[in-house]
Amino acid sequence: MDLLIGLFGPEHTYENLPDVLPPEIEEGNIEYKLKLVNPSPSRFEHLVTQMKWRLQEGHGEAIYEIGVEDSGILAGLNDEDLQASLNTLHSMADRLGATTTVIRQREIDSNLDEEHKRAAEVLVRKVPDDQQFIDLRLAVLGNVDCGKSTLLGVLTQGELDNGHGRARLNLFRHLHEIQTGRTSSISHEILGFDSEGQVVNYSDSRTADEICETSSKLITLIDLAGHHKYLKTTIFGLTGYSPDFAMLVISANTGIAGTTKEHLGFALHLQVPIFIVINKIDMVSERHLQKTVNQVTRLLKSPGVNKVPYIIESDDDAYNGAMNFTSQTTVPVFTISCVSGANIDQLTKFLNVLPPLESVKQRERLIQGLADP
Repeated sequence: MDLLIGLFGPEHTYENLPDVLPPEIEEGNIEYKLKLVNPSPSRFEHLVTQMKWRLQEGHGEAIYEIGVEDSGILAGLNDEDLQASLNTLHSMADRLGATTTVIRQREIDSNLDEEHKRAAEVLVRKVPDDQQFIDLRLAVLGNVDCGKSTLLGVLTQGELDNGHGRARLNLFRHLHEIQTGRTSSISHEILGFDSEGQVVNYSDSRTADEICETSSKLITLIDLAGHHKYLKTTIFGLTGYSPDFAMLVISANTGIAGTTKEHLGFALHLQVPIFIVINKIDMVSERHLQKTVNQVTRLLKSPGVNKVPYIIESDDDAYNGAMNFTSQTTVPVFTISCVSGANIDQLTKFLNVLPPLESVKQRERLIQGLADP
């Protein structure tokens, strides 16, 4: 198989890797490899064992940086060595029943070497043997009328909103929710990704069972109420369902209002890693949007929060944000529109490479522990 042509051909477009990466660490699901050209049988077995470890660390997902030194310097490989390395990586994954997908690549410029070189970033994904798919739980927080349910409708239905809340109608469970447009209970939606990282949702008239069968990774979106009178319900959702991450949605036109700070405080207190989505950017001017972004930045940097905001402006930023997110010091900040579809792809690519923090068994034990008196 000519992996190089298939992965880097002119019909494919990939985001660029940054100029330099942080040094490799022993823990976690990210592995650096300068090259993987014709390893000996014993070396190959060692590499397979190493991949198995990285997959366990990422609960079914690992990131391989090919053409990168352990120090994080992008040395790059020529086309022949890169193809051989990708072939080896594919064989390693195949041994474990995993799949590989190139998500980014970069051409390396060097004044000392005129030979054309590239580095590549590869997502390796394997569904754990005791699971049907990789499971990730995402709690959705935010003040009332910030567009949480509309955003979930767009993600799960695959259709943009009409500006009047049409996308959220399929998510509501009660008549008063449809009448008021406000969520009062905890609802669950699903968003899947196949082995190649493509979104799997209801857009092709799939049923929930079909989405589960097609997906190698499934994100359970826990839609929590935003109104202050349903605060206890929101707290129960954050504690009772043991989410891996939380997504705090903020309306671009109202900024930080209502229960926004309370929801952020709950997530921080419960040590649930959180990222922020500034929604409804189609309703405001560029100046007003920047004002909201600045407001969010000040909140994240304030005493008691002490987080580093990372503004997502490209697909490349989305990948970087996902890989640095689990440190819990960085908070990715997205700016999107459910009406125009602006930057929705950045959010889905972020979710695709975001690894779950706990295995299903660990989560079940934690939930059982919370339930026991």
